[in-house]
Amino acid sequence: MFQPTAFFRAAQITLVAAACLAPAAQAQTVPLRDQLHANALASFQQGRFSEAYGRFIALANAGHAPAAELALFMAQNATQVFGKDWDVTQEELSTWAALTGRPAPVLQARVYPRGLSKTALAPR
Repeated sequence: MFQPTAFFRAAQITLVAAACLAPAAQAQTVPLRDQLHANALASFQQGRFSEAYGRFIALANAGHAPAAELALFMAQNATQVFGKDWDVTQEELSTWAALTGRPAPVLQARVYPRGLSKTALAPR
């Protein structure tokens, strides 16, 4: 009859522990930028567009091309699609476009009509 030695038992314990921890180790191999991109996509899908835009521009400014693609789309369609007017610089637009292989869009100045506010109508 086979009598396991201390070394054999230690090897068994090590293999069982490694098998149990393997899924956790695989889950941690996803790069941080991909996790952050997934978070940004979740924000977008849940309709939290300002939050998503902030997350996309942070990733795009760090050189993440998929985030740059979405940041460009959101910046170019800010008021028409999202009803927001987000900040963006020409340098950011050029960098993001280079990451995606597109020509850089030109930042357009926006003019906002002056409206009468309550303070403008208040007697002095």
